[in-house]
Amino acid sequence: MSDEKASISDTKSDSVDELKLAEPLERPLNEHEVKASLRRIDLRLVPIMLACWTLQFIDKVVLNYANIMGLQKDTGLHGDQFSWLATSFFIVFSIVQIPGVYFLSRIPVNIYLGCHMLLCGIAVACTAACNNYASLVVVRVLLAIGESGLGPSLSLVTMKWYTRDEASKRYGVWYCGLGLGQIIGGIMSFGFQHVQRGSFGSWRGMFLVTGFLNILVALWIFLVFTDNPTSAKFLSPAERAFFSRRLLSENKYVVNTRRFRFSQVISTLTSDVAILLAFLISAACSLQSGAVSTFSSTIILGFGYNSKEAALLNMPSGAVSIISSLAATWFVENNVPRSVAMLVLVAPAITGAALMSFAKAKAALLLGIWLINTITPILIVAMSWSQANCAGHTKRVVYNAVIMIAFGVGNICGPQTFRAKDAPRYWPAKISMVAATGLSGLLTVVLLMIYVMRNRRRRMLGSEHAVEDNLKDDEKTDLDMPGFRYVY
Repeated sequence: MSDEKASISDTKSDSVDELKLAEPLERPLNEHEVKASLRRIDLRLVPIMLACWTLQFIDKVVLNYANIMGLQKDTGLHGDQFSWLATSFFIVFSIVQIPGVYFLSRIPVNIYLGCHMLLCGIAVACTAACNNYASLVVVRVLLAIGESGLGPSLSLVTMKWYTRDEASKRYGVWYCGLGLGQIIGGIMSFGFQHVQRGSFGSWRGMFLVTGFLNILVALWIFLVFTDNPTSAKFLSPAERAFFSRRLLSENKYVVNTRRFRFSQVISTLTSDVAILLAFLISAACSLQSGAVSTFSSTIILGFGYNSKEAALLNMPSGAVSIISSLAATWFVENNVPRSVAMLVLVAPAITGAALMSFAKAKAALLLGIWLINTITPILIVAMSWSQANCAGHTKRVVYNAVIMIAFGVGNICGPQTFRAKDAPRYWPAKISMVAATGLSGLLTVVLLMIYVMRNRRRRMLGSEHAVEDNLKDDEKTDLDMPGFRYVY
C-alpha cells in the first residue's frame, strides 16, 4: 500500500490528465479529420525518427569505412584492437540500458532523445582528433552512451502516438534509416577517399561531417519533436483529446504517464518467458548484422577489390535493408503475422550467409554479403511484436531495454568472431553467422507457440470481458488483463 500511495503522490499531474481523458469529448473527429491529423503528425515526427535512425547507423558504420581508409595505420592499431573498438562500444551500450529504463520512463522522450543525439554528435566529431587506441576507446564509449537511448526512445514515442496497427508502418519507415545509412556511408567513404590526406583529410573529415549532422538533428529534435499527443501544441484541443483517448482505448496506454515501479520490472523479468525469447531472437540476429556492419568493407577487400570499390560495393547492402524493412511493413499492414514476416526474412539471410561462407565466385560472394542484410529488419519487427504484445508503461520500457541489450550482446559477440588470425577468409565468423540466423528463426517459432497457447488458454477460461475496467491503473500489464489478446 505504501508503494501505491507513493506512486500516486508522485504522479498527481498524471492522475489529473487521466481524469480529463475519462470526460466525454465535446465533438468526436470524423474520419477525414483523423486522416488529416495523422498526416500532420507523420510529417512532424517520422522525418526526425528516420534521420535519427539513419545517423545512428552511420555513426557506427563510419568506423567500418575508416578502417579501409587508413585509420589503423594513422592511430597505430594492431592485432585485434580494431575488433575491440566495436566490442567496447556495445559493452557500454548494453550496460547503459539498465539505468536508461528508469530515466526514459521519467523524462519526456523528446528531451531524452535530443540529449542523446547531441552526445552522439560530439563523440563522433571528436573522433577526428584521435591519434591512438586509448583516445578511440574514449570517444566510442561516449558514442555508446549517446546511442543507447535512441532505439528505446524511437520505439516508445511510436507507441505513444500510434495505435498498434499504425505503429507497425511507422516502425518500418524509420527503420529504413539503417539501409539509408549504409548507402550514405558508402557515398561518404567513396567521396572522402578522394580528399587529399592530411590533418582533416580522408577519414578524419568524414567523422567531422557526420558529427556535425548529428548535432543539427539534435537541435531539430529540441525545436520540433513532441513527447505525446497531450503536449502537442500543433494539434487542436479536440485533436489532442481524441488521440490520447484513442491510445488509451486501443493500446491500453496512458500516453503522458511518468510512473515507474520496480515491482513490475521484477515481475516482467521473472514471470514472462516471452521476454527471454525476444532477447535471444534479437541477440541472434544482431550477432550477424553487427559483424557484417563492422567488417563488411574488410570482407569485400578480401574478395580482391580495392578500398574505393569496397565502399561502393557495400552500398547495395543498404538497398537490401530498405527493401526488407518495407517488405516487413507490407506484411504487417496486410495482416500477415509478424512471426511469418520474421521467418520470411530469415530465409534469404541464411542463404546469404551460406554463399558468403562457401561460394567461390566473386559474384556469389557479393550476393551473399548483400542478402545477409535481410536479417536487419528482424530486430525492429521483434521490437514491434513485443510492444504490441505487452501492456503497461513500465513493462514497455523494460521490453525496449531488454531488446536493446540483446542488440548490444549480439554486436559484442559478432565482431569478436572476426579474429586477426583467421584473415582473410574468417571461416569461424562466417559459420557462426549461419548458425545464429537459423537460431533466430527457430526461436521465432517457439515464441509464436507461446502466444498461441496464451490466447487459447484465455478463450477456454471464458475471459472475454472488457479490458476497460483495468485501465484505471496504467501499470497493469497484459498478464494482469484476462481480456488482452496477443497478436501473431
